[in-house]
Amino acid sequence: MVISNQYHKNLSQEEVLNGVRVVRAKPLFKISKGYISWDWITKSFTEVKKTDGVVVNLPQFEGIIPVVLGRLLGKRVISIYHCEVILPSGLGNKIVNFFLNLSNSLSLFLSDDIVTYTEDFAKNSKILESFLRKVDYIYPPIDVPKIDKRVQEVIKKKVGEQYDYLIGVAARLSAEKGIEYLLEGIPVINDTMQQFSNVTMEGNNFKIAIVGPMEPVGEEKYKRRIMSLVEKYKDYVVFLGEVKSEDMGSFYSLIDVLVLPSINSTEAFGMVQVEAMMVGVPVVASDLPGVRVPIQKTGMGKIVPIKDSHKLAEAVVEVLVNKKKYVKDKEFITEKFSIENTINFYNILFKK
Repeated sequence: MVISNQYHKNLSQEEVLNGVRVVRAKPLFKISKGYISWDWITKSFTEVKKTDGVVVNLPQFEGIIPVVLGRLLGKRVISIYHCEVILPSGLGNKIVNFFLNLSNSLSLFLSDDIVTYTEDFAKNSKILESFLRKVDYIYPPIDVPKIDKRVQEVIKKKVGEQYDYLIGVAARLSAEKGIEYLLEGIPVINDTMQQFSNVTMEGNNFKIAIVGPMEPVGEEKYKRRIMSLVEKYKDYVVFLGEVKSEDMGSFYSLIDVLVLPSINSTEAFGMVQVEAMMVGVPVVASDLPGVRVPIQKTGMGKIVPIKDSHKLAEAVVEVLVNKKKYVKDKEFITEKFSIENTINFYNILFKK
């Protein structure tokens, strides 16, 4: 079973999804991106009692509750540490970050085993570095994306046809995603692209298509910043909104390069880049621990300094005009990030 907070009022407090029982605790109120809930404590106690073991996904402030209950009730506790949370500047966010990191550190200290995606991320994590002796590494479960021609046509209509290259971004509107650095690099992409061409091209020869939720959680100021850039470069940018996970393969199949301009360790791997690679699309990603690993392991793209619009733009053009150089065999990519390896890893871990 899975226990979660009822992060949307339209969600049921209990239901079965794909054969898994999901229990949701009713929150009292929200602080930043997290929830405070007495119901979380009572439901955690009720459900932990029934289990053979507890698996907690971190970072989350409330994760400490099932961890402590698991230890008190003699259950095995496994923490999966996905990333770190670095909130935007401000006194309030600093306080939230302090207590969040404290809660996560205590959860990790009390855990029997810790899992994260890459050794690169763990060794560069201020929180995980204290617990490396009990950390195991495995890539996240990534299915090979499927391509649907009907979905392709819908996306094509939304994007329009006035471009030679389509640059893709798969990210929600959130400060750590660094979307503004790609948008600010549009003039550099345009100028550099012209240098690679033997003739002067009329109109826009590229577009940037962004998929993901457009309503940020607690980051309205960031959204306004992004939308001002979109207005400035409206001829080059199109928002496609949320795309179903099963339809992402159709999106990847239409783009020439995927860009991950993330700026901090809230991004610790970037599953979307592996999904794109599996469809034959190269990637330009920030030089962040964990995030750089897929490109390092495959050679299927370029790694660029964080918060550097100019270097990011140049790398995008380099990949676009030399795409064949960066595209690797799909079977090689699929084998490198095999979901079967991930499933086998957890099967062995849970049987310890």
